[in-house]
Amino acid sequence: DNRTGRRIMAAISPMSGGGGGRAMEDGQDGSGANQGFMKNTPTEVNEVEAGIKVLRFGLARDSAGPGLHRGGMGTELVFQAFSPNTRVTARNRDRTIFTGWGIAGGRPGGSSRFIKNPGTNREVDLKNTDILSIGPGDVIHVTCGGAGGWGDPFARDPDAVLLDWRRGWVSTEHAREAYGVVIVGGAVDVPATEALRSARTGPGTNGFYDVGPERAAFEAVWTDANYDALTECLAALPVHWRFYAKHRVFDTIDMLDPAARRGDGSEVRAAFDTLKAEFPQLEAAQG
Repeated sequence: DNRTGRRIMAAISPMSGGGGGRAMEDGQDGSGANQGFMKNTPTEVNEVEAGIKVLRFGLARDSAGPGLHRGGMGTELVFQAFSPNTRVTARNRDRTIFTGWGIAGGRPGGSSRFIKNPGTNREVDLKNTDILSIGPGDVIHVTCGGAGGWGDPFARDPDAVLLDWRRGWVSTEHAREAYGVVIVGGAVDVPATEALRSARTGPGTNGFYDVGPERAAFEAVWTDANYDALTECLAALPVHWRFYAKHRVFDTIDMLDPAARRGDGSEVRAAFDTLKAEFPQLEAAQG
């Protein structure tokens, strides 16, 4: 506290993603099914008691997973600190890489983000950092992931997309790319929208679930066979070695030429053999 010199601790606000799109309606915005009871601290109270400036607190634009019934939007909070050695914790966050699934033709929701000094030459993507220290003038931007949509977004009523656009929840670009809705001059361009939607050559997603490109890419490498091999090899190690060994194996697999990956578990076992050759005590521990 710049007024007293004493350290203040405050819970600024619970942050939540949205609820999934449903067969009959859109998902709940800024409130998943298990967090609907939580209340945010009033902005004015935070600013007075915690000595920060809240620059934005609301729903994150374009975070909802597109669908006939879109997913719920995630919340976002932007605030500025004014004291040195201000410590920020942002725990229990997920969906920074793997996003909320789309279902029945719906698309995944947006990812969560944790950014320091966004939009400046000092911007830092903090990813899954739990705790950090910031100084006077630093800005923190926390965005929670949106939920996945239900049903084909190109079948969504253009007027529903326009309403979200007018509320600031969907950008012009996202309306066009995700929903095939062309907005010009604050209104739906009906001929352009019909032409854009009819020009799509196939469904926007494959399969009943759309887990997103990030998870699909990960699972192309970490197949069931590779995970089975990893589990088998780790189970044979002393407990205090398992975390280290797991990350060494992950690093080894990541560095493989994609063309050399077989996904049958053999490259995982080879990585463990290399690790045991480097650390003979592992062989003795297994024996």
